[in-house]
Amino acid sequence: MNPEPYLYIMFLQFIPKRFCGYLPPISVKTMLRCNGKEWAVTLKSGVRRRLVNGWKQFVVDNNLKKGNVLLFELVEATSGVVIFSVEELGLTNA
Repeated sequence: MNPEPYLYIMFLQFIPKRFCGYLPPISVKTMLRCNGKEWAVTLKSGVRRRLVNGWKQFVVDNNLKKGNVLLFELVEATSGVVIFSVEELGLTNA
């Protein structure tokens, strides 16, 4: 059974490998949509996929702290763009 194209995170550092099968294997422009706003970031390619070039601004603008849980819903993934809808679900007790 394939995992759903949703990603829960407590603090994004690297994207889990099981989720990467839904994403293009190259570095690609990525759009994060949250609370009616959009942030342009880059989904970096490599063995450990991660969001860069705009991720820190997304964190600052949304007042995210360690312990925040986010839900990333994959809206679109092509070789030219990846779009995630992001929802903040609250704080974990970790």
